[in-house]
Amino acid sequence: MAYRRTDKVGKKLEAKMQAILQAAQEVFAEHGYHGTSIKEVARKAGVATGTIYLYLRNKEALFTALVDEVYDTVLSKIAAKRKAAGDIQGKLQASMEAAIETLGKHRELAKVVLIQTGASNPAVGEQLADLLGRLVQLVEADIREAVETGQIPPQDSRVAATAFVGTFYHVVLSWLRDGYPATLEEAAGPLVEYNLRGLGFTKDQVHGK
Repeated sequence: MAYRRTDKVGKKLEAKMQAILQAAQEVFAEHGYHGTSIKEVARKAGVATGTIYLYLRNKEALFTALVDEVYDTVLSKIAAKRKAAGDIQGKLQASMEAAIETLGKHRELAKVVLIQTGASNPAVGEQLADLLGRLVQLVEADIREAVETGQIPPQDSRVAATAFVGTFYHVVLSWLRDGYPATLEEAAGPLVEYNLRGLGFTKDQVHGK
């Protein structure tokens, strides 16, 4: 019985933390990092201000926890979409499309994370570097396999993977800073084709012919 009570309490605490992170996502997106307060997040989450401090020591800790949550969502979406892909170029395409779909739904929050705080907050910068590094590793493995199976020409897989991820990242930054493209979705097709053709996939391979 004691174990069951502990498990129940654990689930309740986890649900409360998720409610706090969801509220934080909305408040940070609306007010930006500097315009957000713990008090406002607590109000949005329907909890006492002190409750948040039971989980997180300050606003910076709350924000980095939120960034972790966002990046975990991006990676899980990528993993799910890649699982459904049937071949290497399908996996590479799925990786970009999943990231585009996830970020496209949260433009204001992405702007706070990548533009407003990324350069000025070392912890957030490290989180971004970790995410990009994991994406590069994922893409690098795909490129190596494509080379080994003769689908694309021999090349430096690490350099190619870094360029692949970097191209996507800078399109996202352009979307956030300059409003171009108007939506990430409209850039998805050209971006996918540009990157896959750059790796050496033929036009027929890219278009599934």
